[in-house]
Amino acid sequence: FVLKPRDELIVEVSCRDAYLRLCCVAVLRDGHKIYLDERVDFQSSGQPIPNPNPEVELCSALACLQTSQSDSEDFCMLECSEMALLNNQDYHQSFCIALNKLISGLKVKSQNLNTGGTAMSAVDSKLLYVLDVSEGFSLLSLIAAHQGQVKAYSSVEKTKQQNVLRRLAHSNNISEQHLEFWLNHTEDERGVLQRPSREKLWSAIILDCVETCGLVRQKLMEKASLARSGQPLRVYFIFTPWSFWFLLEEGGHIFPEKIVVYGMLVESDTLLLESAVQGREPTLGFNIAPFINQFTVPVHVFLDFSTLECRHLSEALELFVLDLMDANANYTEREVMVEAISGGRITAIPFWYQIHLDQNISVSTLSRNSHWKQAAVVLQEPLQVQARDWIRLAVKLHKSTISISAHIDTSVQMD
Repeated sequence: FVLKPRDELIVEVSCRDAYLRLCCVAVLRDGHKIYLDERVDFQSSGQPIPNPNPEVELCSALACLQTSQSDSEDFCMLECSEMALLNNQDYHQSFCIALNKLISGLKVKSQNLNTGGTAMSAVDSKLLYVLDVSEGFSLLSLIAAHQGQVKAYSSVEKTKQQNVLRRLAHSNNISEQHLEFWLNHTEDERGVLQRPSREKLWSAIILDCVETCGLVRQKLMEKASLARSGQPLRVYFIFTPWSFWFLLEEGGHIFPEKIVVYGMLVESDTLLLESAVQGREPTLGFNIAPFINQFTVPVHVFLDFSTLECRHLSEALELFVLDLMDANANYTEREVMVEAISGGRITAIPFWYQIHLDQNISVSTLSRNSHWKQAAVVLQEPLQVQARDWIRLAVKLHKSTISISAHIDTSVQMD
């Protein structure tokens, strides 16, 4: 329904089955009430055109999903973070392009080997194997299988979500033989899976590297290391242990190949107030700050940097690089110099990631259309700086957790 200035909405609010429902019932326009269960457009004669309002029925049906249709196999419940991921078009498009480029190159390589006289089985030799170990409901296995001559393995665990992926595969003309669910094979030999076949290795392994809250996923670097070396890896999904061998074929790829962490110095009273007790005034004179603040977490998660009330005290800068393809390029700590562009108190360092699928394709967790949030390291003590001061940041990565300390470097000569 298209509203006009000065229209008034009549909204029906109810709470049944523990679900809040909002329903637009009617519109008051120029003293007349227009009910939304009739079409609000009018013919040239001025008579309304009857038409049911499907949006109201749809909203009510969605609100009832949990209570009235939870046993149906025609749908599955998704978390808000999973729904946000499905709506991230740039993320899926980037993976589609990167997978297409990799798989096309491997197909050409395989054809060249075949024409060179190598004897291989007619059907199985043409298949490339892709493993997606993303958390939650992921479409990347479908995107891989849709490339053709690819057998994709998904780590989706829930039966209903597996059924949905099967239906999506069928509706997109993807053969059932080209989509497998990795966790369905855990009963084989004490839950250990070997290579996809004796003669084949993985062509691509897709790792879930950043949590929606803005943190690096736990044991990401360990998983990448095992993917390169082919040692057994144990991962836990809802208290269910499962192990498998990660083995990349020559020319195979880990997605993403590299993650670059960016950050910025900011002054934000909001982050200070949300991270620690500030003095005695907020607690009416009770001196609880020294005790309570011992248990504060230095990293603030689920941050929306685009709406954060803050002053930018520096330009964006590169803080850290995580290389998932080259172990020799990694380190555990790094010092970074950054110049203050404005005076103020450095209270926090928000950070985000540029996720490089390959050398040319990347996605940013700071993108306006991203499903990811950002995180921020909140300094224990705000650091007062002046414009053109140089600040030395000590950045460390320990067990997938980023920590940052800052101090003014007086040894740097100013122009």
